[in-house]
Amino acid sequence: MKTAALPIVAMVVVQLTAATNLAEAEATSGRSCPQALAAYATEDQRVAVEFTGAPDLSFWLLVEGLDGKFEGYTYPAEGEDGTEGVALDNCPDGDATGEEIAACTVWQGQVQAIGADETIGNLPLSGEPAAGSLRLVGLAGALNERLPDLFTDPPNDKIEKLTLSACQE
Repeated sequence: MKTAALPIVAMVVVQLTAATNLAEAEATSGRSCPQALAAYATEDQRVAVEFTGAPDLSFWLLVEGLDGKFEGYTYPAEGEDGTEGVALDNCPDGDATGEEIAACTVWQGQVQAIGADETIGNLPLSGEPAAGSLRLVGLAGALNERLPDLFTDPPNDKIEKLTLSACQE
């Protein structure tokens, strides 16, 4: 009985180590995760972003304490350089009014890549190497407003900064 449990424990340890050191391992191996397959999480793992593999960099936004996940999309920022994103919750299919879209919008804001030296840059294109960290500007306030029972004034830097945690290859 005990021998059967050992491989499972070892597998969990290996997976956790791999996720924790993904960016370091990729840097030393020469292998990189494309942005379209990257997964990110906050330091406390309460919020995660998983890109779907699509060239348009659509993603899922997962929040601890919720059963489902929010659909997310990225798009070029209007009138400025960079990328914006939006996370939606059960929006109506087909034509929808601005009021209906506003009602199902969980978050909308800038998506920024954060370099190892904390410099802010643009989100890489889908086939480019994934950013080491992302900042979803305004996410903390949006989650606090929409889900007040799950988040009580979370510090912005703890919720809005997500670090590369896996590559979904």
